[in-house]
Amino acid sequence: MSEVLHAWAVAPAAIGACCVAADRARVRPPELAASVLMLLAMLDAALAGWVPPVYWTALLSAAAVGLAVWRRPRQRRVPRVPALMTVHTTLGMVVMAALQAGMGGHAAGAGHAHGVGLIPFLLVVAAGYLGLSAVAARRMRTRLDRAQILGMAASTGLMALAVL
Repeated sequence: MSEVLHAWAVAPAAIGACCVAADRARVRPPELAASVLMLLAMLDAALAGWVPPVYWTALLSAAAVGLAVWRRPRQRRVPRVPALMTVHTTLGMVVMAALQAGMGGHAAGAGHAHGVGLIPFLLVVAAGYLGLSAVAARRMRTRLDRAQILGMAASTGLMALAVL
């Protein structure tokens, strides 16, 4: 069942990536690269499994830091992108990285478990991201921005269900 949910999570991620690519009013190569990277990670995890999840986790985390640095507020040479959109995309990559790590290897035997498990933590993180997505979607002015945010939120929600 989790494989089916994970495969279904690819569709909203693809819609979100298409929304970024279709936004001709603002050329946003860093956000497009982030969307494509998340889409590739999801496709690989859902269909092929060529790259181990730990590598996707590292790559997505590094890309999130790179996007945050690239879109820092003091920079003038980049087009104006709403700060909330940058925060949402960056956090989306971090949540995706965490979900990739959670899907990579399920918990060890019950005799070795200590403290709170990874799955409840991932579900709380995903729920927080879905809450941020709802707020961000309400605040975005354009339909493409709202569609991108809702696509990322739907994808994250399906991946969180797949972790179960």
